[in-house]
Amino acid sequence: MITIRDIANQAGVSVSTASRALNDNPRISAATRRRIQSLAARLGYVPNYNAKSLTRGEANVVGVVFPPSQSSTQANPFFIDAMRGINHVLTQRQYVLSVAIGETSDDVLANVSAMVDQAKVKRFVLLYAHEDDPVADYLRLAGLRFVIVGQPSATHDDDYVDNDNVAAGEAGAAYLIDRLHANRPVFVSSAVDWPYEQNRRQGFKQIASKRGVTTVQVQLPREDAPVSAITTWIQDHPNVDGILATDDLIGLSFYQRWQHVYPDVQIPLVSYNRSLPLTLPNVNFHSIDLYPERLGAAAAELVFRKHSTELGHENRIILPFERLD
Repeated sequence: MITIRDIANQAGVSVSTASRALNDNPRISAATRRRIQSLAARLGYVPNYNAKSLTRGEANVVGVVFPPSQSSTQANPFFIDAMRGINHVLTQRQYVLSVAIGETSDDVLANVSAMVDQAKVKRFVLLYAHEDDPVADYLRLAGLRFVIVGQPSATHDDDYVDNDNVAAGEAGAAYLIDRLHANRPVFVSSAVDWPYEQNRRQGFKQIASKRGVTTVQVQLPREDAPVSAITTWIQDHPNVDGILATDDLIGLSFYQRWQHVYPDVQIPLVSYNRSLPLTLPNVNFHSIDLYPERLGAAAAELVFRKHSTELGHENRIILPFERLD
């Protein structure tokens, strides 16, 4: 049976490029799309579980797809808790979960493609939302059922489960400014700058603007990058008096670098996920619980519903987050 990887190899392109070309993605040139689509037709490629779904059946497996990243992201407690919620629902339905991970988008896509081609997996939960994601492109092309944890772009009519991350950003900023009295806070995000981080930053800026507070922002370098850049940034911003970070691990990483530069200065830290002890030594630490186990469970329930494009349907779910007192 011909797979997308076979097409990519013969066309001399990456798996993600082949998937996007077959999905008519405008980011791929028209000439390349025509060439790859023509090659797929000559090889007899049929999108998995589209024409053959009636005869091939379905495994009692839901694929859980991690964002492409290095190993530390895959160990993030948010994902572990979300998987716990997914597994709880799947156990009740006598399904099991299978995990797709990889350092690059191509690695993850190859993993997902193998699940579909070799294991007859037809349902997936993506633990991330990302613009122009080749995995989501592939699943749409194959006509497979999938749900995103996170809010996808408006370009596609995908089903998803998420928090209101703009509101979460507002809540975190309000607590940091009003309750912890930060007047020059910094917003700290990852090097990737995921959509949920952009939304929380938007909420942070809205509250800071309303309060008349001056803010700065910084992205942590990638794991394989030297820490000197963030150290230099901290040295250049000695007046920062509060931190709002997009998750607990990012916040703690930044705070540790801050303490390295200013060991005698303690500033408050507000972050998200409630994945670390709230009584960390020498840290004025506060965390907003996003209830990832509930997000995972809701996504698992949703992946067994039929996709609908009707307005007002319940295939886009926004769940509440904890508000700090």
